[in-house]
Amino acid sequence: MLLEYRIKLPISIDQYQIAHLHTTIDMSKEHTGLDEGVEVLENTPCDPACLPHQKPGSRKEVAKVQRTSKRYYVPDSITSVVGLNKVVLRESSFNKFPNFRTIVTAESVGDAVINGEFIIDTVCRKGGDVVDNVFKLPQGILDKRAVVDVDIVADVLPADLVNADEDPKKVLGLADGWQGSLIPRLSMVVYKLVFVKSRDPVNKETINALVMDNLNKIFNVFHRKLVCSQDRWKGLNMEDIRTMEEETKDLLDKKRKGE
Repeated sequence: MLLEYRIKLPISIDQYQIAHLHTTIDMSKEHTGLDEGVEVLENTPCDPACLPHQKPGSRKEVAKVQRTSKRYYVPDSITSVVGLNKVVLRESSFNKFPNFRTIVTAESVGDAVINGEFIIDTVCRKGGDVVDNVFKLPQGILDKRAVVDVDIVADVLPADLVNADEDPKKVLGLADGWQGSLIPRLSMVVYKLVFVKSRDPVNKETINALVMDNLNKIFNVFHRKLVCSQDRWKGLNMEDIRTMEEETKDLLDKKRKGE
């Protein structure tokens, strides 16, 4: 399964790096509770050995790559939709802004172990014009790609995911059709290419259903929060973010343990 999500945003690409990291911190706090949520295992500059599919001669760029490893204890309210429970996911992210690679594997599903993973490649581009093959896929793979346009203003979400403080219509005054009035230097597009690989034919359809049912919602909610929380991340620098990440790691550990 190969899906490409395209998310237009009314902010500049220069703002997105801090905004993305700050929103990730906020989301981790909100979705972590007793025995569920996010566990940060590692957050460190990456050495050559950690880079996936490293190209020869790229060692000089290693200092720019941040590797983050996390474990997700997925709530039963999400996984029960496809008949699963006690799902634990392992994530490794490689952040070389404006590009990212995230690899997610299923550590366990109940008493079973699923042999598979999904990979999310992210490319950020300035301006509101869409590039049809930003990932430079060969034609054979491009023909299998399905495109999903995520509209953070007009898309309808389940009521339990809608927050008035994170509604671009109310917070930013945006209306349906807003993308047509984007200013190039103050806008950008986030492209996310999701490739699901399952080597377990018994659980293949279950994994695909779980990914498809939730990624669209996750990308939409995340970026709604991002653009509506500008008063919280504007003015921050990378040093501020790293300090917040360390503080959040300890907080998440306590929340999962019920402390």
